[in-house]
Amino acid sequence: MTVIFTTMTFALLVAVANAQSRMPTGSTSHARNLAATCAACHLRGGAGDTAIAPLEGRSADETAATLRAFKSGARSGTVMPQLARGYSDADIDAMAAWYAARHP
Repeated sequence: MTVIFTTMTFALLVAVANAQSRMPTGSTSHARNLAATCAACHLRGGAGDTAIAPLEGRSADETAATLRAFKSGARSGTVMPQLARGYSDADIDAMAAWYAARHP
């Protein structure tokens, strides 16, 4: 049952990310919508898993570098490498900037 739920959740996240990546880049709503795909796991008090780092207030450079490392395969992970490959460099920069502007 957990495998089915995890697979369905992953498929939903990929579908949302793909739909949002077709929005005009550079807009505030585009950045907010992209960042929303991260919120369930990465907001403080989100999934409740202390192994998943909150993103609010984190340096945009650090967040972008981490996402690019997942995207390139330089950093391993379970879900993040697959998700990161779905984002352009502009998307990564927009999400990183969005979370950097939010303070915990």
